[in-house]
Amino acid sequence: MIKYCRVNVGTIWRDIDKARDIDRDGIKYPADIQRWLLTLNLEQKLSFTEDSRIDTQILYGEMVEVLDEQEGWSHVVCLEQPSKQHPKGYPGFIPSSQLGVMDVQDMTEKVRVKAPKTTLFDLEFKTKQVLSFNTTLPVTKRGESFVEVNTPEGPGMIDIRDVKFSDEYGTFKKGSMQGVIEQARQFIDLPYLWGGVSSYGYDCSGFCFQMYKSQNFQIPRDADEQYDAMVDIPIEAAEFEPGDLLFFSKPEENGFLSHVGIYMGDGMMIHAPHTPKSIEIVKLTDSYYHKILAKAARLLLI
Repeated sequence: MIKYCRVNVGTIWRDIDKARDIDRDGIKYPADIQRWLLTLNLEQKLSFTEDSRIDTQILYGEMVEVLDEQEGWSHVVCLEQPSKQHPKGYPGFIPSSQLGVMDVQDMTEKVRVKAPKTTLFDLEFKTKQVLSFNTTLPVTKRGESFVEVNTPEGPGMIDIRDVKFSDEYGTFKKGSMQGVIEQARQFIDLPYLWGGVSSYGYDCSGFCFQMYKSQNFQIPRDADEQYDAMVDIPIEAAEFEPGDLLFFSKPEENGFLSHVGIYMGDGMMIHAPHTPKSIEIVKLTDSYYHKILAKAARLLLI
């Protein structure tokens, strides 16, 4: 069964027993992801990865296929996030209350949020959700100042200045690698979040995934798969072009690509490092990251 995320950011958990009482603001409906993340201490955030709790997230209106339901949880595959873990998309578990149905036509105009965050109002201009960058919804009516959209909670309104429009068939124009970098810059100092794909917090590959998606470039969700989907290029800095992805591996990781960042030009990289750091720009030359740089790859633009 196809369903759609009806919270501003839905977290995809490794299993139904991975969510804790301290995560209640992130798993309830309606969710309060900002309060959830602000109340977690460092140890609790580190547990997301150290205890294999979460893998990814989905945005409001994002489509999933429900494989099974048990004890108030849905086992889903995230159809808009390619992954080798499942042929249809990234798998995991999400509270069933955070999913809803939506009448979506394949061939219809859509909007994609281009601001870091924007407010979704109901038709009486009461706040429904605070949406993340890259949230995509079908258009029902264009106004002068607001666009009416269809959502899993019924019709809503978004400030027209905060979105970009697809064509009438739902296809967004291809952007540029410079556009990838410009969009990435607006998230400098946003705290890192393991599994994060939203402007409430990104992990390294989620950040690259969403910045590429903002320009209508589709790559897989995870770092090692991103590399596999692109063209390998020499790791000498002179060969890099803005928008290339740089992949890193620590000596003890035996070549596993555990980190990825976006090359900006002039020896600089923007990336989401790790908990408890924030998105930052770093100079590669003679840096720690230069020492563990393992691969570089470029997306073929057709």
